[in-house]
Amino acid sequence: MTPAADSLVVLAVDKGGTRLYLAGKGPDGPFKPWVPGEALPVSGSVGKGFVYVWPTRTYSEGMGSDKPAELAPEDRAMIRAARRAHGGELACFKAGEDGGEASAVAAPKGALTFDSSYVKNMKAIFVSCMTRPNRQDYMWLATKTFSFNLAIRLFFVSKAVGAGELPMFRAVISTSWYQIQDAVFTVFGQTYMKFLGNMTGMIRIFSSPVGDMVFVYVQLCGFEFLNRLVLGPLGENPLVYTPAGIGLIFLNIMQGMLSGGPLIPAVNQMRRVGAISHSTMMHLYQVTSLTMQFGLFAAFGYQRFYALLTGSVLVLSWTSYFVFTTFYKDPEFTRADGETAARLSGLAAA
Repeated sequence: MTPAADSLVVLAVDKGGTRLYLAGKGPDGPFKPWVPGEALPVSGSVGKGFVYVWPTRTYSEGMGSDKPAELAPEDRAMIRAARRAHGGELACFKAGEDGGEASAVAAPKGALTFDSSYVKNMKAIFVSCMTRPNRQDYMWLATKTFSFNLAIRLFFVSKAVGAGELPMFRAVISTSWYQIQDAVFTVFGQTYMKFLGNMTGMIRIFSSPVGDMVFVYVQLCGFEFLNRLVLGPLGENPLVYTPAGIGLIFLNIMQGMLSGGPLIPAVNQMRRVGAISHSTMMHLYQVTSLTMQFGLFAAFGYQRFYALLTGSVLVLSWTSYFVFTTFYKDPEFTRADGETAARLSGLAAA
């Protein structure tokens, strides 16, 4: 399908490591830079809207591939903005070579599917997600890990030691273990977030990807077992290696996952659909990680209060996850024919 002379045409291309949007009237332009959210730089009435998206290297996702992604989060936000500015439906096309994005492959059918290739390629996926920590990460390390979080942990261990329930050497080991975890996940938060985002397709329930949530659940269960093994029985908690202790870990982590577990996947989804920037995503990741401190109430035996806290987060987290996975669907794309794509590509480059 070729745009008519009065059609609105929007192009999404890479330029100098950033995503650039150009808008014009008709397939011959001229095209002018356009910032989504502002008025379209076209004069007079326009007919049907056309959006052409070229592969991008400003964003990556999927099975650890270094190939260009077919869509950037900003592209999804741009399409929503273009639809509002145009006042009608848009025909969306993917131009250029197939970027090999994992999402372009049809999702497996079935109530529950597991893609073992994610496990086989986990190392390659992780390596592709490795990101050098920046000033923002170290700022959170100082203000969160070694100030706010440390103060909370010292409060809990001091109270337990003072009550004679926790030996001093166990308190020191426990606090050190918590701090190491916190420091690693704070400094390398960007790597962890990208890795989780790339693991979403590992497990699907009725075509909905939940691999990141399952991965987090297994990880938290393992870490919490070690935490309580060091602490020993406290308050309402039995010995961790008894059937009751292991069952309580599964229950507590499930409580935390059902209430706050969707927060990180929701933040990932907010970024994926272009609702937030990368910087905002990282700040939200650090803020939502504060809910992990709720687990200290469970670890130190305050089970009833822990249930109250996790219940209070339930509505917020699940509402966020539902909204950004249900109401921000990708538009239907068609592959642009080679002649039209080449013509528009030349005009965009010019």
